[in-house]
Amino acid sequence: MAPYETALSQPYGTVVSSGWHRNHIVIPAIVAMTTAMIDNANDDCGLFYVPKGFVVTGCVLSVTDMDSSTGLVLDVGISGTENLFIDGATTGQTGGITATMATTGFLYKFADRTQVRVYTKTAAATPVAGTLKFMLLGFVDEEFSTTALTAA
Repeated sequence: MAPYETALSQPYGTVVSSGWHRNHIVIPAIVAMTTAMIDNANDDCGLFYVPKGFVVTGCVLSVTDMDSSTGLVLDVGISGTENLFIDGATTGQTGGITATMATTGFLYKFADRTQVRVYTKTAAATPVAGTLKFMLLGFVDEEFSTTALTAA
């Protein structure tokens, strides 16, 4: 297992404004993935930070063909919950895009400023350097409640 950071790992996580209104926020990352970043299970790479109070409404993962075989499987999440947003994406085996979000990630609210990371769930059988793009969509509302409404 090897964690990766680059000078280009995005330092996002600042709140532009505050108040009762919700700001629609898009946080993108583009990472040049080396073969060393996908050749071992549990390799991971920091993408960006999300601010405290960020509530996730969607995500998109785009990956070039980074495995000339069919082994590569990726997760996107946070430390402790590696598959919070993307769970078991095989997109990097042939290249493509997916917006299929793990159900655990929808309306997930961050209690603190947190780093989002991409994890190699299953190593590439024949790794090839490529590009990974990930975008997290949401809003910041520190008062948003994730507690389900119940009938009175």
